Amino acid sequence: MGQSPSSVRSKGCRQKSFRGFSRKSKLNKSNLSHTFSWPPSEEYLELMNVNTATEEQLMTLPGVSRQLAQEIVRHRQMIGRFKRVDDLALVSGIGAEKLELLRPEICTNTRKQLSRASSCTQSLDSIRINSESRLCSVNSSSVFQLQCVPGLNQEIAANIVDYRNKKGPFKSLDDLIKVRGMDIVRLSTIKQHLSLEPRKCESVQHLNGYNSGWAHSSMNGTLSNGVTNTPKTPHRKSLSMPSKLLVTLPNGFAAAPVNDILDLLSAYSHRPIVEDVFAYERNGMRCCRIASWNLHQLSIDKITNPGVREVVCRTILENKLSIIAVQDVLEGAALKMICEELNSPVLRRIREWRSNSCQWEYCISERINNQHLGFIYDAGNKSISVEDVDLEQLPLVTEAVGVRILVRQLEALRDERRIADARAFLICGRPVVIVNIKCSGPLSRDDCRLIKHASELAATARIPLALVGELLDQDNVQSLEIYESLLSEEVSTTIDQTHKGLTCILCPRPIDKSNFNGHAGAIRSGLSHLAIPRGWSWGGPASPYCPVWAEFNIPD
Repeated sequence: MGQSPSSVRSKGCRQKSFRGFSRKSKLNKSNLSHTFSWPPSEEYLELMNVNTATEEQLMTLPGVSRQLAQEIVRHRQMIGRFKRVDDLALVSGIGAEKLELLRPEICTNTRKQLSRASSCTQSLDSIRINSESRLCSVNSSSVFQLQCVPGLNQEIAANIVDYRNKKGPFKSLDDLIKVRGMDIVRLSTIKQHLSLEPRKCESVQHLNGYNSGWAHSSMNGTLSNGVTNTPKTPHRKSLSMPSKLLVTLPNGFAAAPVNDILDLLSAYSHRPIVEDVFAYERNGMRCCRIASWNLHQLSIDKITNPGVREVVCRTILENKLSIIAVQDVLEGAALKMICEELNSPVLRRIREWRSNSCQWEYCISERINNQHLGFIYDAGNKSISVEDVDLEQLPLVTEAVGVRILVRQLEALRDERRIADARAFLICGRPVVIVNIKCSGPLSRDDCRLIKHASELAATARIPLALVGELLDQDNVQSLEIYESLLSEEVSTTIDQTHKGLTCILCPRPIDKSNFNGHAGAIRSGLSHLAIPRGWSWGGPASPYCPVWAEFNIPD
């Protein structure tokens, strides 16, 4: 029999209906994880009985136009009823191809139609048990667990945890109306997914073995994201990270290793593509990069955050920084934790970096104005060797004596003025003195006098001298008129306007091109991470200040 124009048009591209998509999803549900439970609802579409379906119902089938539906109804009236699905091939406009497209959607008797629905039906008791087992506890769930509840976003989930930390556990689900951002309509929607008691299978996040979670601080034994400090035994092992604990998410999400969640956040956190491929040489001369970075109240609790550690370590590695002067260190052990991550990486993105020497060391000053000033340096690079100089072990040669005198003079800035820490390094055997400085106010006359005198001593002894760190503002730079910045004056070293500061790298005038080749810059990208809290959201920066660097020449 001939085919109608509608059937000819459908040959080039098969029309797919929502019914077909839904049916394929249900037929393949055996491939899904057992943690997913499909409730008996109208989503389970019954097979359409072509002997009882109306013209409008037939038009919902894939590739069936109004004209073809009329042909099916007319043919059915002529023969009485279809005895089998293959009989539809006799209808004008339905060929073998279209019949195969319709076959998964239709039937010819009522028994098949009902058996399909009954096979998908679960008992009400099993549904109730499954639903209760998937309830999310408002008194123990973390921000990430709560935001998986339908109707809750990240901000309200964080508000719930914050309210719980301040006021204690919720006694009733109706108390959630007191949470900022919650309204009566939202509450009525989410209550069916919540409970006051933790589930039996609910486990506790414990990130990387440290007693801290995503946020920087804890409160009454509970972290600010709702994760307690008490480690729990994992209920199953992960193939990727067998030693890590697991976290069970509500609403049917499978239990997942905590480290996998960190990997997911890390994968969606932008890392820049470094355009300038620095290979420790410039214009045929070896050189290294000396940097300065205010890490803004760096503490053990802060560096425990995996996002902060990843940003700090990857920024150092990507930009091939050899010596980094760090300011605003609240706890000296925080620098040790950075070096431990660089030397024995735990985070995937740090492990994947192949140019890591894994021989990083640090040195830290005594407490200066309630904070430390420190250095992190690469002690194992094959191209550039860096050593922290012990002044007492310097040989009595002219250059070494000059270094010793210079550092001793600058120690007054640490002991009396308490604004700076001077260190001597040997870079490929060549001594260089770096002064790490942090100003919280204008430089005094005595400060300026000592710093200026240091430049005179450095020039006399022919020792490279660099003044790096936070000088507060341009006025402090101008007060040191015999020093010149290696960075452009237009370079801003803060990420936002809420923090003020000027990170500089200065050297005595005139700039000796044999020491500093003129290449310098500020690192602006890759400083944020989705695992770092930012107010009531995530994706904050590791520090509101940008690291800056300048290249130091090393003559052969």
